[in-house]
Amino acid sequence: MKNNADRFVHAVFCDDMRQEMGNKVSFMGCYQGELFVPFAPVALTKLCVFVTVSTPIERPLKALTIRVDQGGTTILNIETPSSDWTQPMPPAPEDTTRLLANVGVMLSPLAITVPGDIRVVVTTEEGEMLGPRLRIKVMPPTEVAANVVAESQADKAKPKTSAKKAAAKRAPVKRA
Repeated sequence: MKNNADRFVHAVFCDDMRQEMGNKVSFMGCYQGELFVPFAPVALTKLCVFVTVSTPIERPLKALTIRVDQGGTTILNIETPSSDWTQPMPPAPEDTTRLLANVGVMLSPLAITVPGDIRVVVTTEEGEMLGPRLRIKVMPPTEVAANVVAESQADKAKPKTSAKKAAAKRAPVKRA
């Protein structure tokens, strides 16, 4: 790992990511280190992970493997052939100091059988780097019940419109 000391791995864990116009990426429902589920086992519809690997411009990557582990099990492994890294790159602006490799993946569906960690691990030609992790936690039953009660009370607190008023709002009014 010492060889990779000036290389960095960053990851965003979120519910969804979208490629937008203008070469932008939008992340929806970003997690900040923890994901709470109401119970386990449970299947998440999807979990997205956007991984960025940063390296000094004078030491471009020569090999890259991105792995996502859940507990002791590998749930995703993306290996890029070393031949991909030998292709000529467009020249970087003069003031550029770092090169970035970005990969966005969707894990769908994702089975959560027990609480634990989902961790990003990156391997380069210089060794392995541990990336960020997302802790999966099961909500205590009292919090689950409290959330259900709070949602129920919020629904009851919404102002109700009578059928007569609702019909009047939809009916076109003709004025002379």
